[in-house]
Amino acid sequence: MKESAPRFVRLGQRGRQRGAIAIMSAALVLLILGFFALAIDLSRVYNRRAELHTAADAAAIAAADKLNGTAAGVAAALAAARGLIEDGDNGPRYMYVNKMRWDDAAIAFSTSRDGAAGWRTSTQASAAPAGLMVAKVDTSALDDSYGLVQAFFAPLLSAGAIQVGHVAVAGRSRVNVTPFAVCAMSTDPHAKRTNTGGSTYDELVEYGFRRGISYNLMRLNPNGTSPLNFQVDPVALAGNGSSSTHFNAWLYEPYICSGTMTVPRVTGASVGVQSPFPIGTYYTHLNSRFDPYTGSCDLNAAPPDTNVKQYPYASISWMSPKPASQSATSDTAGDTRLQTIADAGPPNHPAIANYGPLWSFARAVPWSSYEQQGSPEPAGGYTTFSANTTVWRALYGTDAGATTGTGSYPSATPYLATSGSTFVQTPGTSRSPGSKFRRVLNVPLLACPVTGSAATVLAVGKFFMTVPADATSIYAEFGGVATEDALGGRVEIFQ
Repeated sequence: MKESAPRFVRLGQRGRQRGAIAIMSAALVLLILGFFALAIDLSRVYNRRAELHTAADAAAIAAADKLNGTAAGVAAALAAARGLIEDGDNGPRYMYVNKMRWDDAAIAFSTSRDGAAGWRTSTQASAAPAGLMVAKVDTSALDDSYGLVQAFFAPLLSAGAIQVGHVAVAGRSRVNVTPFAVCAMSTDPHAKRTNTGGSTYDELVEYGFRRGISYNLMRLNPNGTSPLNFQVDPVALAGNGSSSTHFNAWLYEPYICSGTMTVPRVTGASVGVQSPFPIGTYYTHLNSRFDPYTGSCDLNAAPPDTNVKQYPYASISWMSPKPASQSATSDTAGDTRLQTIADAGPPNHPAIANYGPLWSFARAVPWSSYEQQGSPEPAGGYTTFSANTTVWRALYGTDAGATTGTGSYPSATPYLATSGSTFVQTPGTSRSPGSKFRRVLNVPLLACPVTGSAATVLAVGKFFMTVPADATSIYAEFGGVATEDALGGRVEIFQ
């Protein structure tokens, strides 16, 4: 029978096992504690990065929303970013509770989301703001403490701390501009028209258009007597991927319906064009603004206007005598240009009936108002002429009747009359409430003549559709030049 090992030997082995287990347990505890520390540090780093991510995105969006291509827009962008970051009640925080301070060094501006033309500092942008529509915010340019995370597992790191931050780029990828263009009737953004009755009735004219005048946009040309109009590439600027395939109906139709383009800006830009605009194909798409959906427009992307009331010339109640046609009568101006009788002279054309519907959307503006209020137009608009017979006769001819007609001319203009008036009609129940100002076509005014497939946009004119378009005509009243910020679509985060 085999003898068992002495008892003292077995006890020694157990002691050594217990010692090994103790050492392993201690090492395991340290490892577990290390993982806990790592987890805590990683969560703190993640949370801090999320805090700075939120701050950068919010500041970039706030800044980009104010950009309009002017020094005033850059100043407004800087103020918006600072105001948001330093908002004591609702501003972003770091380490959950600590407030942040803004520094203009944290923001830069460019003409495109990729910054291909370079990023300009706030000082450089203020000095040369044209075309700047994108804002970039880098939190690393703010106070270093905002992104500094002291690590619990510092011995494992050379610095014992982690610096985090975030870069956000924001801007508009879409503008509320209809991809249909006409020539500017003049290259002068602000001209004075001398009407009868003295300087009191001098009138502001913008790029050759008079506010409150109805035009047939399919019958204009500043350099000849044949109508000239254009399709505009809705998805790319000239030289940036513009292609004739972008005018294919399947791609082009939705943009005519919605009155938008997927480019960051058009004013001052070069756009791809082709002429003529095929009105016979697309007039039903334009007319979705009046509620009928006989084209292929989508209700969600292209809702009707909140006021779909038509203003046909034969039924105008606020003009006496009534107009003889839906727009101001064409005038070939000595066989050199195709304009209207409203644009000839002065002196003014004497027959008020030849002007078409007047002031259904916008009133004429005194030159003195423009001089006092400056350019660009204030957010509240220029001070306009009063609606009375004396003013109309000075502006439109000696036989101009009373603007009040039967006494029903509203205090604003017919389109902007209060709900329930005879000048307002809401869309059908299934399509209510609609979208205000959808009947306003923001139309690029091109520098003409145009050579080739690219044209420069001098400005964007606001043209109010008085009645639905047809296969040959778009009847619309000029309501002034749209400011860049008014044209901007929703600001988006690109990065």
